[in-house]
This record gives sequence, structure tokens and C-alpha cells, in this order.
Amino acid sequence: MNTYAISKNWPDGLSHLSSALNSLPTIADNSLNERAFAIAAIFYNQLGQYKLGLSYAQKLDKLTDDKRTLCFAKQLALESQFKLGQLSEDSPQIAQGLQACQQSNEVVMESAIYSYLAELYLDNNQPLQAIATLEKQLESLTATKYAPALARYYSLLAHAHHKNSNQPESESYALKTLEQSKGIGSNKPSVTAYNILFQIAESRGEHQQALAYHQEYAAADKAYLDEVKTKHLAFQLAQHQATEQKNQIKLLDDQNRLLRLEQKLSRSETENNRLFISLLTVSILLLAGMVYKSRTTQKRLKLLAEYDALTKVHNRGHFTQQALNAIDYCSKNQQAASCILFDLDKFKSINDTYGHATGDWVLKQVAQVCQAHSRKSDLFARLGGEEFCIFLPSCDVNTAAQLAEEYRKLIAAIDSNGSGFEFAISASFGVTDFSLSGTNLDKMIADSDHAMYVSKKTGRNRVTIFSDGIAEFKRNKQANSAMGSQTTEARV
Repeated sequence: MNTYAISKNWPDGLSHLSSALNSLPTIADNSLNERAFAIAAIFYNQLGQYKLGLSYAQKLDKLTDDKRTLCFAKQLALESQFKLGQLSEDSPQIAQGLQACQQSNEVVMESAIYSYLAELYLDNNQPLQAIATLEKQLESLTATKYAPALARYYSLLAHAHHKNSNQPESESYALKTLEQSKGIGSNKPSVTAYNILFQIAESRGEHQQALAYHQEYAAADKAYLDEVKTKHLAFQLAQHQATEQKNQIKLLDDQNRLLRLEQKLSRSETENNRLFISLLTVSILLLAGMVYKSRTTQKRLKLLAEYDALTKVHNRGHFTQQALNAIDYCSKNQQAASCILFDLDKFKSINDTYGHATGDWVLKQVAQVCQAHSRKSDLFARLGGEEFCIFLPSCDVNTAAQLAEEYRKLIAAIDSNGSGFEFAISASFGVTDFSLSGTNLDKMIADSDHAMYVSKKTGRNRVTIFSDGIAEFKRNKQANSAMGSQTTEARV
């Protein structure tokens, strides 16, 4: 199980874990039971199943009288309780865990407990206490040269100094985090380090460096989240297989009982039972078919209600509902949010020249490349025709403009030969955020549309950030157009 955990082979690890735990009632040797409880707690914590990890850590705590094993038990329990949100800075379990690990001279386990305490301080906006807590153990932990623990410590120190506005120290520890994280796969400390380095570079006006760090941050964050999903899927699959095995055993037991009854009953009673079982089976099959059809219909209706049938991205109605929820959340938490609106250039010409099937191909290609590049939290929708909108929570207008530029390049790079014709594809973008347009969704979309209008009028295939001057420019343009129409009518 430990080998599979190290190699991140969660399905095989869970299989062996199940076998080990099933054999526990037959084991009288306490040392073997302790080992099983310890590895079960470690495995479940690494898998993100902290309630199960806590239960086995507590069993280990009750069973052992060995000081070193007691340190492991308390550290594993504290890790589970920390992840489950059951700890505060003054929780007595923290002092007990530190004492147990100090008595057994387990520096790595002791350092892990200090890291939980430091993160609690950071969660309560107490960066100085977090720094003091981490520095208390830093020298001892550094001597161990244990990269995963050092990466976590350095990332927490980088976070704490960043919160304390000490950018040089924060940058130094972030770089140390990345150095220690080499070769240990996807990990949260790397995500934290790249995010901090991005923010520091952005605050210095080093936009090229900031973009590079942001790209590394996005890749590290995606890899880390993908690993979390993999763990969750492996656990769900193991649970499903266990349930399926229980169902098969129950089915075999039922069949055996039925056979024994059939042997005792007369031929007529057996025939009646067979008829009853047949009717019951047909009823169950009919019910199962109805349930399956109902669920399939519900899924299809949900897709129709929430997603655009052609591009498979959010439609306008569902996008509006989700964007309003995101605006409410960002407003309450005093976070930024941005809106990107873009429209495909000369799309009518593509439809008229190459046919609507080619136009549909273009719309699907644009949706695919943009959706693949968008962040997990972004809301991407087709508002209608060739117009698309992206709402970006926790994103200011400058970052949104950089992302819009990336989308513009991706769209311009689409190879049209896949449609059977050769032509250029491009889009014009407008960008705004809370600071420019306020928190009203309709106004954000309208202002993005104004900015996009400027992109269209100044040459297409470009990104424009909204400003008050843009809004005034479009109002004057519309007023002049209306006056021109009235003059023409008067002449007629």
C-alpha cells in the first residue's frame, strides 16, 4: 500500500488496503495491527478521505504505547482534523502532538504539526505569528533535507511574508519552494509559489515575467486539481466495486435460498413461484427502463436548457444566472471580476461565401479552443450568432485583457482547412471589469460591447479595454446615425 501511494497508483493501493483491513480481525499481533492502522491513516489522508484517515489515526493512538508510533498517530490525526476544519490555534491536540513528537525526536512529524498551526494563523490573517511558528522549526527541518516538507514550509513562509508585505522575503521563499518541489510531481506548494511570484511581478510592472509565472501557475494548479480528481475518482470506483461485490454476494444468497425452497415445494407451488418471479422480474425491468428513460430525458432537457446545442458551451440564459451568482459572491468578498465579449470578424461573409455548414464549423472550433484555454472558474457562453462572452471571477481588467489577447491569438491560429476551405478566422474583443463598469451584469456586457465596437472600427482582430471615452464615442456615433436618417427622411 505504501509503494502504491508513493507511485500514486490509487486503485491498486485501495485494493490492497481493502484486503489488509479485511484481514485485521484475524491478526493477534499488536505490532502488525499498529502498522496496518498507520498505513491506512496515511493512505486515506493522501487520498483526501480525511474522516477515514482520522478514524484509523485515533485507533492507532489508542492501541500503541510506543513513543515514536504515538507521534505518528497524533500527527496523522492532526492532519485529518486540520483538513476537516476541526482545529484552531489553541486546540489542545496541537500541544499534545508536538510534545509526543519532541519526545521521540521526530523532526519531520513535528514540523508538519507546526505547519498546520502556521496555516491556521494565516487563515486568521496573523502572518507574523505564522512566520514565528515556522522559523522556530526551520533550522531543524532544513537539516533533514526532506524535500516535500521543506517545500511546504517555504511556501507557507512565502505566503506569510507576502501577507506581511515583505516582497523580497516572499519572493526568496517562493523560489526556494520551486527548487525543493522539483521531482515530486504536482503539489500545492508549487501552485502557491507560482501564484505569489506572479503577483509580485505584476506589482512591479514586470508584465512579461508576470505572464510567464501566471502560465506556470495555471499549469501547476490544473495538474494539482487533476490529481485531486484522480484520487476522488479512484475512491468512488473502489466504493462502487465494493458495493457491486456485496450485491453479487446477496444475489447468490438469494438464488441459493430460492433453490432450497423449490426443492421443498410441490411441482404446482414451484410453477406458481416461477410465475411470480417472472412477473416480478418483468416489473423490475419495466421500472428500471422507466427510471433510465426518465434520467436520460432529464439529462437531455438540462443540456437543452443550459447549453448551446451547436457549440456545447453555456447558452445566454444559463450564463446570465451563473454570472449573477458569481457577481454576488465576488461583491460580498470584495474580489475583482471581469467580462470579455468577442465577436467573429466578417462571419457573415464566411456564411455567404462557403455556406452555413462552414460557419457552424467555425463556431464549434472557436468554442473548443477558447473553452480548452479558459480557467476552471470562468463562465464561457455563446450569447447568440457569432458573439461569445466570458465572465472571469477574481480577475482584474489587466489580467482579463492579457487572457483576451491569448484567446485572440488562439482564434487567429485556427486552421480552416479542416472545413474544406481556406480562409482567415479572427475576432474582435472588448474587456471591462467592476472598477470600470460596476457590478451590474447588463452594464458590464454593454460596456464590453462598446469596447468591442472600437476594436471592430479600428481594424478588427484586436483587444480593447472599455473606458468612459469609448461609451461617449459610441453614443455620439449612434446619435449622428439617427440624425442622418432623419435628414434623409426629410429630404424624401
